[in-house]
Amino acid sequence: MKNKFLVLLLVSLFMVSVFSAVQAQEKVTEEFVMGIEDEVSNLDPGETTISVNERVASLIFDGLVRYGKANKIVPGIAKDWTISENEMEYTFELREGVLFHNGQELTAEDVEYTYQRILNPEYGSGLRAKIESIKSIEVIDDYTIKFTLNEPYAPFMLGMTFGIIPKEYAEKIGNEELGRNPIGTGPFKLEEWSPGNQIVLSAYQDYWDKVPNIKKLVIRSIPESATQAMELRSGGIDFGVNLDVGQLESFRNNPDFKVKTAAGAGINFLGFNFDMAPTNERKFREAVLQAVPFDQMIPQIFGILGERAYSMLPPTLWPEEREYLKENAVGFDPEAAAQKFEELKAAGVIPEDYVARVYVSNSRPNQVKTAEAMVTALNQAGLRAEVKAMEFGTMWDMLGRGEIGMFFLRFVSDPDPDYWLYRFFKSDGSLNRAFYENDQVDQWLEKARSISNQAEREDLYQKVLRKVLIEDLVFHPLAHSNQIYVMQDEVQELNPGNSLIIPLVTPTANVYKE
Repeated sequence: MKNKFLVLLLVSLFMVSVFSAVQAQEKVTEEFVMGIEDEVSNLDPGETTISVNERVASLIFDGLVRYGKANKIVPGIAKDWTISENEMEYTFELREGVLFHNGQELTAEDVEYTYQRILNPEYGSGLRAKIESIKSIEVIDDYTIKFTLNEPYAPFMLGMTFGIIPKEYAEKIGNEELGRNPIGTGPFKLEEWSPGNQIVLSAYQDYWDKVPNIKKLVIRSIPESATQAMELRSGGIDFGVNLDVGQLESFRNNPDFKVKTAAGAGINFLGFNFDMAPTNERKFREAVLQAVPFDQMIPQIFGILGERAYSMLPPTLWPEEREYLKENAVGFDPEAAAQKFEELKAAGVIPEDYVARVYVSNSRPNQVKTAEAMVTALNQAGLRAEVKAMEFGTMWDMLGRGEIGMFFLRFVSDPDPDYWLYRFFKSDGSLNRAFYENDQVDQWLEKARSISNQAEREDLYQKVLRKVLIEDLVFHPLAHSNQIYVMQDEVQELNPGNSLIIPLVTPTANVYKE
């Protein structure tokens, strides 16, 4: 009887193992092709302040911690951590046996090198502002590292998501080469990069977490919405992220495709240069906003891709200040705009030969359409204007040099107001392309990042938003971007949720094709 029971048990275990093996085999996807909206320019995780670079880099690199369900911070390379009572010391315990793509084991020295590199002002990382509260970094042993802060910094843990790079490799090849030939510990490793065409990644078989179901990942830069739609229909790509409203409608009720939507963490906005005439005049900025019917335009142009925005912070983030900002925003008043333009011309603020050039990335179709409608409205109000649509990298360089007066941008960041407001509105903020300076705003921003009481932080950020958006008109929010994924029906476990990553391998998913 015992022998019979043992035989049945062994048979059952064998059947379970066979069934599990078959299931695992069914999930293996030899090739997965995705279309993205911009060309990737740099995959150095210390320089990925451009969203498309950051999302692709997230597949190659891992941080000490990562985002889990509902963007909650969960363990990554660090399996555990402790925070001192005064919130000034953060000690991380690393997993043993985590391997970089070159086979080298990750240790605390690599972590220290990664963060010291970003902190170095000469390196010029746009991520430095997120971790500049660090006073010292101490390698306790190979698998333990401690960060000591100058003062408490509420969103510090979000800075621990930065991709860790191998010290020895980075020192050997240099920053520029690292951006073109990255090596991380992430689920995918770089195989091929054809600039302007595609990037090919492969599953990292020694990945410390779960090995990707996707064995070969092809990432194609396809800026045009119509082209992405055509590629989806022909089977040229499995997944697309840059379809405009017109293209999306053809997929929503098509059983061969899935369209998935999530509240976005992105903001599309119009910005002004405070260091260039005439955009440095508040009266001019107000006239521009009065001349354009944004409340009518945005729903028509963005449709399901976005909702009308009045705050720089997305609806998924606090503080809840949107009603006040909406009620006090500059409204459509073309007659008042025309009058202001005439007065500014008479005063010599607007030169006779002035043409208001509105700059926009040509890879953002809805922003381009908004800019075109805006220019039409400005011309009707008596201000000569034109659209300057160009490659994003070129436009970003011009913004950095202060050569652009009015511009459209889209921004995505981590789930804390500090990351959205400090870099744009702090006098020396790393993304302050408006060249805006205000001592009171600087004080509010500095204080808000040094306290952990959320109610107090909310009050300070409310003051910042009212000052920069209503009183000074630094930026004009246009639309909060919804995350919309369009994919072949056979694609499984691919869900939007965090705009900073491409969620192919996450704590809750491992994408594959049936």
